[in-house]
Formats: sequence, structure tokens, C-alpha cells
Amino acid sequence: MPEHRGRLAILAVALLALFLVVDLAVQGAGSRRIAPTADLSAVRTEAVIEFARGITGTAESVPTAILTSTAPPTPVARTTATGTTTPACLGLHFVRDVTIPDNTEMKAAQVFTKTWQVQNSGTCPWKPGFQVVLIGGIAMGGSPFKVAQTVGPGGTIQVSIKMAAPTNVKGVAQGTWKMADSGGEPFGDYLSVVIVVGGETPSPTKPKGTSTP
Repeated sequence: MPEHRGRLAILAVALLALFLVVDLAVQGAGSRRIAPTADLSAVRTEAVIEFARGITGTAESVPTAILTSTAPPTPVARTTATGTTTPACLGLHFVRDVTIPDNTEMKAAQVFTKTWQVQNSGTCPWKPGFQVVLIGGIAMGGSPFKVAQTVGPGGTIQVSIKMAAPTNVKGVAQGTWKMADSGGEPFGDYLSVVIVVGGETPSPTKPKGTSTP
């Protein structure tokens, strides 16, 4: 019996010591309890994600440039006062007066032929149906000159119109002509005839082979 009591006493002391050790351990853990530290790797990852979101949002808000090719300008048709159009490829360059230079003196009713040398300065040909027509001044009896054959770019022709000095004008008489396409729309340089009409009418020419009565 005494031996049995001794074992119980030892067991009781051991249990008491175990309870003390556990209690101290719990108290020590509580005193050492601190706020959890942040995971640095997670923080860095989140920062990278936020930075990437900022870049994406900025890229979406900025309009992207659209590259376009610039084509060379194409010829544009000229609109005339009548509302119709003349192709921009048509052109005429005045080269020189072949006959009757400006301010040539004439007698009233004197017949003459005015001739201009002109060049096709455009990129389209002149075709039959084109005419040199009066656009201002006095016709002096002249009729439109008709282009008889095709004149290509750079080609030259002589335009001749038969006229007569006016009898109702004394002094300077002028007519202005211009080439017109088949639709009647003028283009190119102006062609002018300028004469100075005197008061004397030229005497009629006698037919050959006749005698004076």
C-alpha cells in the first residue's frame, strides 16, 4: 500500500508539472503574437497588375493614327459660266501673228485674212468639230474656223479667218477669238485681231480684160 501511494503521488506531481508547462507555453505564445506580415511577392504581383491596367487604359483612351496614302492630284474639269465643263486636259498656246499684226492700218471695207499660229499645249488632242469662235468685239465678217483634222498634244496649226474692215467704225476695231471644244466651250489663250480703220474706202478693182468707156 505505501508503494502504491507513492506512485500516485509521483503521477500527480507529473500531471501538475505538465499543466504548468502547457499554461506557460500558451501565455508565451500570446505575448509573442504580432500582426501578420504582408507577403512581399503578392504585393509586387498586385503592383505589376495595377501598372499594366493603367497602361492598357491609357492606350485605349489615345486615338490611334490612321495612315493614308496621298494620291497625286488628278486633272479637274473647269466649270464655265454656262454651267458646263471643259476637260482640264485641253489647252491652246498662242505662238505668233502670221499676218495682220496688231494696229495694222486698214481702209473701210478692206478685205484681209487674219492668220494665227497656235499650239496644242494640253494633253488631249483637238478633234474635228473643234472651232475658233468669236467671244468678244467685232467679227468683221469673219466665220468660225473649223479644225479639219486631229491635232495631238504639242502639235501646231495655222488658223486663218477671212475678214473685212468695218465701214461703220473709224479708228481701232478689235475682235477676240478663242478655240472651243465640240460642246462649244472655249479654252486656251485668246486670239485677237486689232486694226486701225481709216475714213477712205478702197476703190473697187477693175476686172481684167475690160476697157474704160
